[in-house]
Amino acid sequence: MRSFALSAFLLSTLASLTSGHGQLHRVITHSPIATYVAANASGPADPTSPIRKLSDVGPAAPFTGANITCGSGGNIPVSNLAPVTYSSFYRICPNGCANFKGDTGNVWIKIAEDGYNPNRTIGWAEENIRSFGNYTLTIPASLASGEYLLRHEILGLQLAFYPTCIQIKLTGGGSATPTGVALPGAYKTNDPGIFMQLYTFDYQHPNYTIPGGPVILQGGPGYYGNAPTTTTTTSKAGYTTSK
Repeated sequence: MRSFALSAFLLSTLASLTSGHGQLHRVITHSPIATYVAANASGPADPTSPIRKLSDVGPAAPFTGANITCGSGGNIPVSNLAPVTYSSFYRICPNGCANFKGDTGNVWIKIAEDGYNPNRTIGWAEENIRSFGNYTLTIPASLASGEYLLRHEILGLQLAFYPTCIQIKLTGGGSATPTGVALPGAYKTNDPGIFMQLYTFDYQHPNYTIPGGPVILQGGPGYYGNAPTTTTTTSKAGYTTSK
């Protein structure tokens, strides 16, 4: 299976109640198998990591501004790329990721998302991350090969966004290059799902709307923790961009 695993330090994925700040902790690729650790926001950058370093672990503010693309101080290109065989938002780096930021144009392709699901034991996505430690998703096989920014994001329901970008090089893909959304631009202050009270959702009132529009290019089913023995139908939030 061609998959991309994301693990957050405190919280992960959209639609979480943020009780503290945090950041993406590591990225694990399954094809080839490798682990990349994110540099601590308060420490030096890691030249071997494809994860763009944040300048602090607080939310990207304002969420309608430039910090929403890859996080506070986190949109500085790095020299390394994580090779993967064919996640979140994607954005293809048109001329390589070394000089690409993805902060203009409708370039971000949402490939996965997760929020509140009343049909599972643990309803909220963030609580599943906290319980199982990571979330694995499969990059769509139809996505064209190339260098991409893979964007992972946390959303606390009190207007707290925590995005992080990872530079990857995709091989063995298809030919799809769909139009996406702009970041900044995809989130509006009056969007449903951005600012609300967590207690208003339960198994009798499950209708939570994940912001940022629908998934544009769907990968395979995702899962929390270790690989399931049977196929499940859960999904997670992410964007990718390419250039």
